Parts: sequence; structure tokens; C-alpha cells
Amino acid sequence: MKVVFKFLIILSSLSVYSQELCGFGTYDFISNTIQGVDKFPYSKVKYVNNRKSIKNRVRYVINYDRFGRVITIDSKGNGYSIENLIEGCKELDKAIYTYSDSIIPKEVKIKENNQYQDTQMEYSLFFHYNTLNKTKSIDYTDSKGEIFSSINFEYDKKNQLTSIDKDYGYYYEWDNKSRIKKITIPDPFYIVREYKFTYVDNRLASVIHISRFKHSIDKIRTYSIYIYTYKNDRLDKVEYTNIKSEGSSYRDYNYDNDDKVIITYYDSEGVYKHHLEYYY
Repeated sequence: MKVVFKFLIILSSLSVYSQELCGFGTYDFISNTIQGVDKFPYSKVKYVNNRKSIKNRVRYVINYDRFGRVITIDSKGNGYSIENLIEGCKELDKAIYTYSDSIIPKEVKIKENNQYQDTQMEYSLFFHYNTLNKTKSIDYTDSKGEIFSSINFEYDKKNQLTSIDKDYGYYYEWDNKSRIKKITIPDPFYIVREYKFTYVDNRLASVIHISRFKHSIDKIRTYSIYIYTYKNDRLDKVEYTNIKSEGSSYRDYNYDNDDKVIITYYDSEGVYKHHLEYYY
């Protein structure tokens, strides 16, 4: 019984999940999670475009393990953006993630293939944890163990993430109910991006995305808003509006299938763009 209890404590405190490095620390507007920090709630994601030929309709597939971590990415020859330690984010065909341990991995090995450039890369992430099994730092290394770069994590007294020093910094603020309230992502020269979250009846109601000029903070470069609506206690629709350009689009959620939720994107005229299939 003590062993099981200890296992549950460890599992509930983990902050090692999806390792899609290009988006690490950013907010996923579909699953409403912080990538690489919050647990991804699905086992597989398919990006589908029915406007393409049958052969090319599936644009990419991502598979996750039971801990919400990426295990394979397959772009079906269409290319998928992911971290490359030498070149930055790039297009690839396939990636395989191997974890050294099923619960708290010390190492994640990644293999990438790019058929167009005829290249294959292998590298690793080495994880370091604090006393509560929260990620303290990650070292990026090549196949020979040489460290290319490291990122560090900071937490508040409630063990809520406050910053990741990836790129030029990701900063997080939480409300008194431990819900994400604001994410700030500055670059070193021009732009500061902000995401502000509001809740109604303990459900996400809106996300406002604003980018400001760093040296003229009152001058807004982009301004958009996502409005979330619910039906039968489940997310039903998300409406996106670009306040600056007055452009808009929306996505609908369909729960008719037992094994997945289908999220379909439409333009402002209601014309189908593409859809995502999120498998339970």
C-alpha cells in the first residue's frame, strides 16, 4: 500500500510531458495545456485536410504515451516543424522519442529523419529534477554527449511554474485558484507577446493575445481574442477574432465518436479549412 501511495505522489507531481521542443513552454490552444509542462490528455493527434487528395489528406500524426509524452511524429512526407539543435526549428518527416524510464526519465533520446535533405539526427535531453520531481533543468546534447544548450525552470511557493529561460524567456502568472492567468514571452529587441486568460464558472472563457513593441509598450502590434463557448458541459466552439485586421475564424468540436473528438476549422464565411482528430 505504501508503494502504491508513493507512486501516486510521484505521478501527481510530475512536470515531464510532451517533448515537442519547438513549442516547449508555449500554450496549446486545443488541449489548453502548456506544452512540455502540463499533461497532454490525448493518445494521438491527426491533422487532416479533406480538400487534398485521398493520398495527401493526412498531413501529420503524433502519438503519445500514457503519460502524455510524444513518442512518434510522422508528417507523411509533408514536413513538420520541430527543434533541431544546430539549425533551429525545421521541417522533418519522422521523429522517434525514447524515454529512459516510464515515470521520471533522466534521458530522452530523439531520432529525426528528413527525406528531402537526406539527413538523420540523433540527440538527447537530460532532465534534472527538484525535490518535488518538478523539472529543474534540461540539457540538450548531441549523440556524443556534448551539451549544446540548457534551459532552466523556476517555481513559486505553490510549486507553480513562473519561468522557463528557453530562448529569451517565458514567464507565467497564476490566479488564486491555480489557473494560468498570463503568459509573457519577450524577444530581445522588438516584441513582447502576452496571453491573458479569463474564466467563468471555473471554465476558460477567453484568451487575449497581444504583442507590443518592446521600446514603446503602449503601442500594440497585434491584438486578437479567442472566445470559448460550451454545450452540455463540454467545449463546443472557439471563435477567433483579429482585432487589428478584423479577420476571424472559428472551430467546432464534435464528440459523436467514442474514440475521438473532431475539431474542425472554418473561415469567417463558414468554409471548411481543415480538421484535427484527437483520440482518447
